[in-house]
Amino acid sequence: MNARLWLGVIAAELARLDPENAATYAANAAAGQADIDALQAEIASMLAPVSDKGFVVFHDAYQYFERRFDLAAAGSITLSDASAPSAGRIAELRDAVATMGASCVFAEPQFDKRLIDTVFADSARVGLLDPLGQDIAPGAGLYPQMMRAMAASFATCLEG
Repeated sequence: MNARLWLGVIAAELARLDPENAATYAANAAAGQADIDALQAEIASMLAPVSDKGFVVFHDAYQYFERRFDLAAAGSITLSDASAPSAGRIAELRDAVATMGASCVFAEPQFDKRLIDTVFADSARVGLLDPLGQDIAPGAGLYPQMMRAMAASFATCLEG
């Protein structure tokens, strides 16, 4: 939703600075907004069947995504990117996984997955979320491909 909003703001500013191309900026912004609307509908459809399933993420970076698509995170393993989780934090999350019935714990390629495998492999499936899109080629399609890949990871792991 933030990207959708910014397209209009950017188009308006470009039109102010370059009035002779204002129609092109407006058309491009409208096309981009329509693409985002279609992407959101696609992702919502993909995630609707698993919206009642709990999960744990490696770090708390998905709040907008979770709220937008009505997903139920039980928590995050680390409270910040700079610190490893304490034994108490791990115990708290194991309890949350058990209590909530969380079916999946998500690793990320930029962090060490061994902690997740060691602590959660017996109690939940382990999935992978890539918020950086590291395997996606840079370009205009990166953002929608990254969003689809994240949605597919959620759907696959939560469906079991």
